[in-house]
Amino acid sequence: MIKFSSIVNENSKDTFKVGLDIHGVIDSMPEFFSFLSESIIKNGGEVHIITGGEWTQKLENELRSYNIHWTHKFSVYDFLLNSGADNLGEIEFPDGTKQVKFDDVLWDRTKGDYCKDNNINLHLDDTLIYNNYFSTPFARLWSHSNKPKSSHKSVRHLD
Repeated sequence: MIKFSSIVNENSKDTFKVGLDIHGVIDSMPEFFSFLSESIIKNGGEVHIITGGEWTQKLENELRSYNIHWTHKFSVYDFLLNSGADNLGEIEFPDGTKQVKFDDVLWDRTKGDYCKDNNINLHLDDTLIYNNYFSTPFARLWSHSNKPKSSHKSVRHLD
């Protein structure tokens, strides 16, 4: 049997890096991702929380309530907002949340670009369309938890 730590770092010159989405991934299986994130970090790896939404204290509190561990955080929304990307108006989500609207392709490719730029070994997400923009390993999570997609998700991503 191969030890997890040897897969993660002992037999590798590179640090193992995993990307985790929050809504539809971490929040659908918080106990599993608490264990996974802690194990990866304890064995010298990196856990990148990669979310579409704005990074807020409320979001961070949510992750802490799930006992999620991370070494890096990335928000597509915050990145695009601060990058000077064209503002295409406003989008309202099914839950009533409003935020700046960005080009759909630009939005959909940003997680893939982040993972490529940061040498992420595997990214787990619940939005299949993002796979079209990844050049690094991407896995769609079907949690089968019978939880509906978060109401703040864009209807384009409710597949």
